[in-house]
Amino acid sequence: MKIPVLIAILISLITSGTFAADKSVDELRKEFEAYKAASEARINRLETRERPSSDIEKKEIFSGFEFHGYFRAGLGVNSDGDSIEAFKAPNAGAKYRLGNEAETYIETTFRKSFLSRKLMQDNVDFFTVLTFAYVTPTANNNSFDSTLSIREAYAAARSVWKTQDEALFWAGNRYYEHIDIHMNDFFFRDMAGFGGGIEDIKLGNMKFAVAWLGGSIDELSSDGTAYKNDYHFNKNTIDLRLYDIKTAIGTLAINADIAYFEGDTLSLSSDSADDISIDSASGWALGAILTTKPTDNCQQRFSAQYGDGAADNFKTVMTAPQGISIPTSGGLRIDPGEASRLRLTDDIVIETGSPISLQAVAVYEHYDNGLDKQNTIDWFSIGARPVYHFNDYFSLAFEGGVDHTDQKDGPDGTLTKLTIAPQIQPGRGFFDRPSIRLFATYAFWSGDDDFESQVAPAAYADDTDGFSFGVQMEAWW
Repeated sequence: MKIPVLIAILISLITSGTFAADKSVDELRKEFEAYKAASEARINRLETRERPSSDIEKKEIFSGFEFHGYFRAGLGVNSDGDSIEAFKAPNAGAKYRLGNEAETYIETTFRKSFLSRKLMQDNVDFFTVLTFAYVTPTANNNSFDSTLSIREAYAAARSVWKTQDEALFWAGNRYYEHIDIHMNDFFFRDMAGFGGGIEDIKLGNMKFAVAWLGGSIDELSSDGTAYKNDYHFNKNTIDLRLYDIKTAIGTLAINADIAYFEGDTLSLSSDSADDISIDSASGWALGAILTTKPTDNCQQRFSAQYGDGAADNFKTVMTAPQGISIPTSGGLRIDPGEASRLRLTDDIVIETGSPISLQAVAVYEHYDNGLDKQNTIDWFSIGARPVYHFNDYFSLAFEGGVDHTDQKDGPDGTLTKLTIAPQIQPGRGFFDRPSIRLFATYAFWSGDDDFESQVAPAAYADDTDGFSFGVQMEAWW
């Protein structure tokens, strides 16, 4: 009798152990498949050489902790041997950046996904994102300060709404709709800031998103340069989007914004008579972005935007009206509700790399600052950066850009900037980074008191042309 009982016990132990082992293997297999999917997604993203983005990929499966970033740094001097100054046209919304950046700028992004067994079984993704920015401006004295900014600090959850399994809920401080043209670092739609919302709600063959946003008030503008004055205030914006709309020629995104600004005062001195008064205002904006791919190696993006009142700048912060000097004489009153702006952009990227890759851009903007005098400004910009690739690692970049601005009863002129830059980079794509480069830049601009003393004034206040050269690196991952 003892032998059968022993055999039964052994069979029971072996069977239960086998089931336990099978269960463990299944759980490990699920974790391995999730890790494998995440790895394959990253590899595919690198191989397709997508455009750089400060936002996190929406459909990628993440595994635990991730580290992303961007930075640029280098040394540049002008023809006198002093520190480099950026050549930028008065009243222009951006500058052409190759060989024309006068600061070290760093962004570091840390992402943590929460991968409990239950979340993995339910295919749910909870994650947090932190992005810090650091900038050190180039200067020929010790009067400048390095600046630290918290660019992002938000939490998000995807796939918790079972009937909308792609929907993403988020809250915090985020690079929301933080869209730029790389070669002139122009954020033509920049809704980054504090707030919360939901996106990727499927409506038939398109998607919908809604967010409540307030501006992130710090010392850095979107392109990483420090504000030149204290005129940037918070406002409230409701942002509505329809996107991933398939058309016969490409993919369309449409946005509508409603904004409100509670009036404020900018104090220029201890004397209240010098204060600048900014009235309360509301406003609205409409925009559309059409992305097309004429060929597999070519992408074109066209945008059209119109903004009125408090929503005229397509941002989440109120900034100083263009065309006036801040600080200025005291007693000035500004009504943001009288401002309006029409903006059109078009950029194209060709990434053949055999042997040429290219980005080209065109911008037109008509702006009315709402003031009685010098109220309208027209800005035209066109530029291109072709890159000739000698092989997989060595290339030569050329960049030419022209900005023309015309202010009513104010400056009217043109700035042309030309740069040549031999580079070393890990591939033949336009956006392959890191890039290590030498550069030489020459710029010339209108005289007759139009742009004089307004372009690179420290070294070229009395001139109508200037030169700079240096070494720079740029990277993102």
